[in-house]
Amino acid sequence: MEKDDINNNISKKKRYQSIDIFKSLLIILMVFVNSLPFFENIPNWSKHSSDYGLTYVDLIAPCFIFIMALNFNISFNRRIKLYPKKEVYIHYIKRNLILIGIGLFLYLDFNSTGIYIRWGILQVLGMSGLILLITFKLHFIFRMSIGLIFIILHQYLLFTYIGDIIFEDIEGGFYGSLSWGAMIIFSSLICDGFMRKNMSKYFVIIGITFFFIGIITSFRLGISRFGISLPFTFLSVGFSSLLYYSFYYIIDGRKNKVNLISNDNLLSIIGKNSLILFIAHFILISYTFSIFSSDLNVILAYSIAIINCIIIWIISYILFHLKIFVKL
Repeated sequence: MEKDDINNNISKKKRYQSIDIFKSLLIILMVFVNSLPFFENIPNWSKHSSDYGLTYVDLIAPCFIFIMALNFNISFNRRIKLYPKKEVYIHYIKRNLILIGIGLFLYLDFNSTGIYIRWGILQVLGMSGLILLITFKLHFIFRMSIGLIFIILHQYLLFTYIGDIIFEDIEGGFYGSLSWGAMIIFSSLICDGFMRKNMSKYFVIIGITFFFIGIITSFRLGISRFGISLPFTFLSVGFSSLLYYSFYYIIDGRKNKVNLISNDNLLSIIGKNSLILFIAHFILISYTFSIFSSDLNVILAYSIAIINCIIIWIISYILFHLKIFVKL
């Protein structure tokens, strides 16, 4: 079978609307909250929490990690049946390295003292993807053990001088890869149950278990988005699992009973071009911050954030109707 035929075969496989819609809502939320931190009058509940605490903003990145794990589980298992094993691994290594490369370019910091390379969410996704790729075919127990070692080691580092570096760097910097790596491994373990008869046991029961481990350990260790602490990691994986399963049950799980959502809709089209929309939103918010004052009225600040969301949706609509899909 030719490679073009294989790619067409993969692309024609069943798409789950719950995945595209879930991803689309995450992108819209990302654009909304990333449009706000520059403005001083925004209330704390619409910002990342301080060193310790939790807001809805803190849970967006973990949900991206979760849906990335789910997409990987589906696409890897499809590709491994069609491509030689070596080509499959090379494909995902290249994809994640490109994500890291784009992130390093977007987050370059220029000032009078020189050029600085900063860490960002694309680097987090790329590193997490590589960690998942390395561990994915291991036995469940080994994968769980690696995830636990990563998160315990990361939590230990938070108690050392390295903890200050983790808190100061964006997304925990390179050291934060331990926690994000644990997060995507745990997410992938849950996603092993996707479309199985006992799917709810994976997504609901394990999701609730992870959520409460996060709550219980938070009394001792604290929930920290900036530190990507152990409680935050467990809680966010559990939350992401329960939230996604709610989407799946409503959109895909009941589709044969009630056709609530058609194949192509106003939300799902955003999830089909997530990379190019991320880059577009990065440029958009940079432009926004350059033309507006930081002490802008809170209502105007929220209005600007909503307008940015609409612009991103318009871009996604145009790309969809032009049949332009940028994927790695």
